[in-house]
Amino acid sequence: MTDDEGAAGGPAFAEMGAASAVREHWEDLIGDMEATAAEFEDAGWETLQLHPGDVTAVTGERWGFDVLVPDDEFERLREWVDDGEFDEHDVYRVESGIHFALVVLKDEGDERAVCCPLYYDDAAVEGLGEVAAGEGRVYTHVRNLAEEYVTFSHEEPELFFPADGD
Repeated sequence: MTDDEGAAGGPAFAEMGAASAVREHWEDLIGDMEATAAEFEDAGWETLQLHPGDVTAVTGERWGFDVLVPDDEFERLREWVDDGEFDEHDVYRVESGIHFALVVLKDEGDERAVCCPLYYDDAAVEGLGEVAAGEGRVYTHVRNLAEEYVTFSHEEPELFFPADGD
């Protein structure tokens, strides 16, 4: 049995409420984000850790991940994007029935990294995953409550969504 499996062989969170499972894994993901940011900082990079209040997988007109962050984090992100070029990213994904991912957006020239945690369920994998596979990319739309957006395009949607059988 792996750490993600309960006694009956299902996901560990099958025995707890879904909200409790998300909270537990979210806290782990935030810890991973902090450790990843510390590694970048040890290497001399500036980091910005985003703390979403909500993450939604959207398949409509503005499709992708809609990530609501606090105003101060959004303003700093917008300044960094206006001044730099975030053309590389890494995705660290963990699946536990609900999918968790840490996206690290990198500006190599200015040595800046933005750490953005995400979570999404199987419905998002099916809906958004299909759209992203068809388009060959997926977007992360980071926004504030005023509905101002900073958008990142990821040309490897398979990093976000498991292949059949994974």
